[in-house]
Formats: sequence, structure tokens, C-alpha cells
Amino acid sequence: MFAQQKQSFSKAEYQHGKLTPLRTCFDVTKYEITIKVEPDKKIISGNNAITFKAVNDFKKLQLDLFSVMQIDSIIFNNKKLLFTRDSNVTFVDMGTTLKKNSIHTLTVFYKGNPPIAKKAPWDGGVVWAKDSNGFDWVGLACEGLGASCWLPCKDHLTDEADTMVMHLIVPENLTGVSNGKLLSTQQFENGFKQFNWMVCNPINNYNITINIGNYAHIHDVYQSKYNSTQKQLNLDYYVLKENEEIAKAHFQQVKPMLDCFELRFGVYPFWKDGYKLVETPYWGMEHQSCVSYGNGYENNRWGFDFIIVHESGHEWFGNSLSCNDPAEMWIHESFTTYSETIYMECRQSYEASLQYLKEQRQNIQNKQPIIGPYDVYFHGRKDNDIYYKGAWILQTLRSTIDNDEKWFKLMRELNDTFLRSNVSTEQIIQFFNDKTGRRWDQFFKQYLYTTQIPVFEYKIIDVGKRLELHYRWANTVKLFELPIKVIVTKEKYDFVTPTRKWQVLDLNFFNPDDFKVQSDRFLIEVKKL
Repeated sequence: MFAQQKQSFSKAEYQHGKLTPLRTCFDVTKYEITIKVEPDKKIISGNNAITFKAVNDFKKLQLDLFSVMQIDSIIFNNKKLLFTRDSNVTFVDMGTTLKKNSIHTLTVFYKGNPPIAKKAPWDGGVVWAKDSNGFDWVGLACEGLGASCWLPCKDHLTDEADTMVMHLIVPENLTGVSNGKLLSTQQFENGFKQFNWMVCNPINNYNITINIGNYAHIHDVYQSKYNSTQKQLNLDYYVLKENEEIAKAHFQQVKPMLDCFELRFGVYPFWKDGYKLVETPYWGMEHQSCVSYGNGYENNRWGFDFIIVHESGHEWFGNSLSCNDPAEMWIHESFTTYSETIYMECRQSYEASLQYLKEQRQNIQNKQPIIGPYDVYFHGRKDNDIYYKGAWILQTLRSTIDNDEKWFKLMRELNDTFLRSNVSTEQIIQFFNDKTGRRWDQFFKQYLYTTQIPVFEYKIIDVGKRLELHYRWANTVKLFELPIKVIVTKEKYDFVTPTRKWQVLDLNFFNPDDFKVQSDRFLIEVKKL
């Protein structure tokens, strides 16, 4: 839609991020993963049965798995397939031409020592830890690296498995937790136990997770107040046994949070899979229906647990409504960061939410555009603007629409329109264009594709019997228009619509000292000339 940033990337990053015919030729419908985890050796082994539909006729496809992991064999129709490996990708010869619309399953058998996370979740991989009682405690967070750091898969955001089954095999004295609903367990004679989990909704690869620990299980239910779903939502919390009582009290904030998010964003998207919090040896991650929690049961100074609220907000934005390319990760993080503000508004007041936003605004750095380069596995951002600036873009949009009933209707419609599906930035822009009857293309071009913050320049001129307000936008893209509120009559904010050309407004019977710009609700800068 707009010009992209130019950067250089490695061959592996292009292989990971670019959709080639060897990846677009098939569509994954199901992953059935069987994985044995041996914490003492820091090794995993097992297989992934990948069911897919042929999008067109083809004979060869690409799968993704980091080179540190060993592939023992790939089986299709009870035969071993030929394959070649190049860095972190594997090219598989199917041995025959698969016809368009046909459905098949191939199984990759593999093992190895996956990357160890140095600082999860930012520096991803597996976390091998011990709890205070000396029990093994294992977690996985791989958004930055990609799921192929531990799992053979089609590791691209555009292709989410429609369902996922996880057979997680762990030492018998521990509990294995993954996404979705627990179907059954199975005890083996070799000192291991298998936990069988199932996800019946589409799930992106980096959301597939494994958690292993000496867990206590807390079960609760949630009854929605704001949708017609009659069945209660299962709430399941897996916490270290030593933290069971504190968790029972601390996690009471989940239900009012769900009340708020369902009111403002719509029904919880993964009702059949349930909602889980799982205590992890790292800070947190939005793993779908299995939110990783490692915040030490602490509330922030605003009185809520940031990890619970932020990572749960991702269930709507990121897990249900998902982007197609890491370049557009703002779709996940900006809306979710803004959900914290919405929670503040539900819990306290709109004025309190503005104070919360004001603190976040200090973190905006504008080192690079929010939209990153496409067709490459890009996660090396220089700032956190996809979080904080993104939240302020949404606040600015809301302030310009200036109708909260309409605004929250848009939020619910956005989630409903793209429920459990992938969406692009262009589609989101078009959604707002269609639903509001206004063109927002230049607005988003300004805030997403440039680092420039619009500057409202003004001067008040005494022309004798009256005052004139001269105003315009500076530091903007062409055709940028953004109505903002200013005080031009005593103690009352009204909209003006600056352009890049000077405009003039009469200020009759007006004290120049009373003029104000409502800059606390718009992502702009103000300059008096």
C-alpha cells in the first residue's frame, strides 16, 4: 500500500518469512504432535503428523525446523520420503504429484536440544528451570524465533492449523499443560505420563506451547454477562503447588477482566477450548487458551496484574484477530496494549485511563515506522512503538470519532468481522473507512508508515477589533487531515480540521490565554508560533 523500509536480511530470514510456491501449495488443517520432554537431558523427541490440503498440484513442499534439531524420517503413505535440509528449512519430495484439493497427512519424526531461551519471552526458546522445591519446571516461548525452533511445521503466520492435538509426555511426578482442553491422561511403565490436549480453533504456530511443572490445578467457571452463550466458560489455573492459595485469591481479577473485554470487544473467542493461566518460569506470553503467567502475583500501581490483563487481551487481538506477516505485528500489540487502557476505564474511569495512557506516551520513541519490512521473518525492532505508539494511534482515532457508543460498536464489529482469522493492515483501514464513511488512509499512512508526529502550529493575531486564529498541520504526509479539539469559545472544546495550508478562524470576544489544544487525547505535538 505504501513504500516499505529497506533493510538487509540473511538467507535464513527470507526462507522463514517469504511465501514461495513450495509453501503456498499446501494449507495446514491439523497438527497432531506427540512430544516427549526429558528435562534432565534438555532434550525433546517425537513427531508431528501434519494434515494438509493441496492448494494446487505439486510434488515438493517446504517445512521449517531449526538446524539444531534432527529429523529422523518423514513418513507419507507408510513410506519414507526423500528430503534435503538447508539451514532451518527442509525441502520434502512427496514422491508423487498431489492433486489440487486432495487431503493428506505426513509425519515428521525428530529430536534434539531446542534453543535455550536466554531471556524469555523476548529471547525465545525453551526455559529449563527448577522450582523452589527442586522440581523441574519447563516453559516454552518462541514468538520471536518462531515455532520451528522446536517443532517441524509450516512456520508462517498466514497458515494456522484449524485444529491441534498435543500428546505431551513428561516425567510422571510432573504435570504437562498445553493449549485447549485436556482430553485424557495415560500412565506409562517407564516413569513417564502422557497428557492429551486438543484445540478445536485455528491457532498460529507461536501460540502452541508446552508447560511442565509440579502444578496444582484450580478449576473455576465464568458465566458471560454480555453474550448469548449459555454454557459456562471453563477457567483452569495451573500453578506451582506452593502458590495454590495465593493464586486462588489473586486470579479473582480474571472474571471482571473478562466482563470488561466481552463488553467492549465481544465474546471470548475460544469458548470451547476454555481459558487457562499457567505459571511459568518467565514473565508471560499470550499462548492461546493457555496464557503463560510469571508475574509473581503482583499488581501494578494501578491495582491490576499487567500480565493477566495484557496477555489475556491478546486472545482477542493476536490470537483471534491475527496478522499475516511480522511486519504488521502492530495489529497484535497496539490493540492489546490499548486493551489495558480499556480495562482501566472499566475498572476505574475514563479520566484514569487517560492518566494510564499519559504514562505510556513517555515510552514512544519513533525510531522506525511501525510497519516493518514484508516477506522476511522480521522481529528486530529498535523500539516498542508497536505497543505504546500503537495504543495512542487508537486513542487518537477514538478521540476523532468522538462517539464512544460508536467506537465500542466498531471494536466489537472488528472482532466479529475477523473472528479467528487473519487480517492485513489494508483490511483494517478499509474496515474503518467502510464503517465510519470517512477515509482514514492518510491517517494510518502518517502514523504507521512514518516516524513523523503531526505538529499543530498556530498563532493568534490581533487584527484590531478581533482576534484571528491561524493554524495548520506541519510534519505530515500529503493530504493528511485530522480533526482535533481546541477551545475557541470560553471553556468549551470544539473541533477544527487543520490541513497543511494555513486556515483562519475568528476569535470574537476571546481571551488568547484561554486557547487550548486537547493534546492529551490526540497523538500530536503543539507549537505556538
